[in-house]
Amino acid sequence: MRAVELLMTAAAVRASGTAQADVTISTKPTQNMSCQAGVCSPTAQKAALNVNDLAGMLASGDVTVNSGGSLAKNIVVKDALSWTATSRLTLDANQSVEIDKPVTVAGTGAITITYNDGGSGGDLLFEGKGNATFWDLSSSLVINSNSYILVKKLRDLKKAIAANPTGFFALAANYNAQKDGTYSKTVIHTVGVNQTIEGLGNQIQNLTMASTAHPVLALIKDNRGTIRDLGLTNVNINAPNSGAAGLVIFNEQQISNVYVSGTIAAADQAAGIAAQSIGTIANSHVAVNVSGTDDALTGPISGDNGGLIQASYAMGAVTGSYAGGIAGINGGTISQCYSAAAVTPIGRQGGGLVGQNDGVITNSYATGQVNGGGGAIGTNGGSSIAAIYSTGFVNSGGGLVGVDEAQTFSNSYWDLDTSGISNPHQGAGTPPDDPGITGLTDDQLKSGLPEGFDAKIWGQKQSINGGYPYLRAIPPS
Repeated sequence: MRAVELLMTAAAVRASGTAQADVTISTKPTQNMSCQAGVCSPTAQKAALNVNDLAGMLASGDVTVNSGGSLAKNIVVKDALSWTATSRLTLDANQSVEIDKPVTVAGTGAITITYNDGGSGGDLLFEGKGNATFWDLSSSLVINSNSYILVKKLRDLKKAIAANPTGFFALAANYNAQKDGTYSKTVIHTVGVNQTIEGLGNQIQNLTMASTAHPVLALIKDNRGTIRDLGLTNVNINAPNSGAAGLVIFNEQQISNVYVSGTIAAADQAAGIAAQSIGTIANSHVAVNVSGTDDALTGPISGDNGGLIQASYAMGAVTGSYAGGIAGINGGTISQCYSAAAVTPIGRQGGGLVGQNDGVITNSYATGQVNGGGGAIGTNGGSSIAAIYSTGFVNSGGGLVGVDEAQTFSNSYWDLDTSGISNPHQGAGTPPDDPGITGLTDDQLKSGLPEGFDAKIWGQKQSINGGYPYLRAIPPS
């Protein structure tokens, strides 16, 4: 996906590439589009609507851009769009609406977005520098028939969530939390079952939290609803006597298309996204330094995962008693994820993906250094591990796993050349010759997909991931 240096401005990760049959809104000349009475529709599968033509139409009235059903599945905004009139822009796609550059409502205009209109498998996606910004909070935003309350400040978001138990809320612009000073407790207590926070690809920047008291620290204490399309950049959280996370302490439902960067330090569970999760975290990424003490469960994405982490990746560094490059402890499922985070366990086994696994891990890999444990897993007691590999240097332990208590690996590999574990019998620190784990040379890992790796899930190109297998859902930069 994106390089580390782009993480501060990137919007959330999407699970897969858009189809070729798109309506693109860009600086290219309008072609294969018919615009009549404020409605623009494609006349061929590859259609383009010039962004200046669109802005001109919005200056005089409402405009609907649709994908034309079977002609084009997706609508992709490839260049910046802005208008000051009160007009409403409607983007109506059979599958996905993807925004790659800023869309700015500079007056009191409005936006309506409809995706999966007659199709399925689509989403609202914010890529690259894509976001939606509203200058005036009296403007209107409707997404899939739901009307959103627009906010620009954290305190206003907190008030709106408390006042509207079934509401939909959108961050109308980037917000610099530095002006708020240092928070000593979570900003928002609970996102309810019937509530959604839509970030619109915008960021909350410079969130600073610190407390020597017992309260846990995070933007949100408990998520029971949906949080999506939101960035937290340059967070600085210090909870020396409790748990901490960038986004939420406890996730019970859905987090998707979010990214977090910064530093989180805690005495208990600590993570970039969720200290503890029994819900879903999908299509998200982090670049964080996470540290914990005592018996802390630490991971860049989740400290303690009892749910699903899918199509997500991590960079940075993690330290703790149970330390992993994705999660400290996994009792749920981790699928189609990768980590480049450096892992340093304290007194226990650490792993490039998880410190302690008691669940399922599939189609994932780790490249970060592990200072004691296993290239992918510290200690395994889980029910199923399949199609994973690791390449990171392991100071001591096993090429892929430190201690394997369950021996539930299949089609899993480590790099004999890069790991520092060149003994083909030491895929696990214990026991030796662990079944289901195979050591491969660097050349072997790069010469073709290993046995058990599905070509629909895994790709391999010399120009991507240094020639190692990569996940098609989240290809590295």
